[in-house]
Amino acid sequence: MRLDFNNIIPDALYSVSMAKRLLGIGQTTIYEYMKKKPPVLPYRMSENGWHRLILGSDIISLKENPKVKRGRRRKDR
Repeated sequence: MRLDFNNIIPDALYSVSMAKRLLGIGQTTIYEYMKKKPPVLPYRMSENGWHRLILGSDIISLKENPKVKRGRRRKDR
């Protein structure tokens, strides 16, 4: 399956791995977005409770309207 941002299905559920590839960000960043209050990237748990799943429409909205500053946070020395 070729990853193409234009072919995201809004009603489909995507894994964290697929979402990070579609958004072009790292896995740690995805989890940080999920942890924020309110979450920048909402998710659902799978039926077995082991996997986080992200709705395609949430990936599209985050890609089109970034809500957070991109880049690494650095500690002041």
